Amino acid sequence: MARKRIEGTLFSSWNDVDCALMEIGGIDRELGLLESSQNEKIDQVKTQTKELATPLQCKKNALELAIKEYCEANKPEFIKVKTKQLTFGEVGFRLTTKILIKRVAETLQSLKDLALINCIRIKEECDKEAMKNLPDETLAEVGAARKMENVFGYTLNVERIREAA
Repeated sequence: MARKRIEGTLFSSWNDVDCALMEIGGIDRELGLLESSQNEKIDQVKTQTKELATPLQCKKNALELAIKEYCEANKPEFIKVKTKQLTFGEVGFRLTTKILIKRVAETLQSLKDLALINCIRIKEECDKEAMKNLPDETLAEVGAARKMENVFGYTLNVERIREAA
């Protein structure tokens, strides 16, 4: 599809622009009311859902605890077999390993001192805010570029729009 060039603008005076800003303010107010109403309805649904879900969650937790206690009381049956197959599911015990770290900073420093760098996670990413301070030559050297653009914006005088409404 060919691009169409638009000649002229919708407005013919600064008064037209000012009226459009007032209209935008009114639209923003209406959108805010709609969003507020929507959030209120969502909150009501969440509250109702939580009220209905709480007794079910409590019953589920109690059943899970009872199953766990029964299995622990009958743990000798799991010596040869880790999992017990039942009609509606399976229960069992699994050996898990956890690493407990008392003081993260000290452990991290010890890993560095022992050159166990493979045990340290490092997330690297470009700091674009810091890169804004670099000269253009340095940016080009590292494969980046500065893009400056004159971006249009507007600010509403909300108080005057409220007074006019």
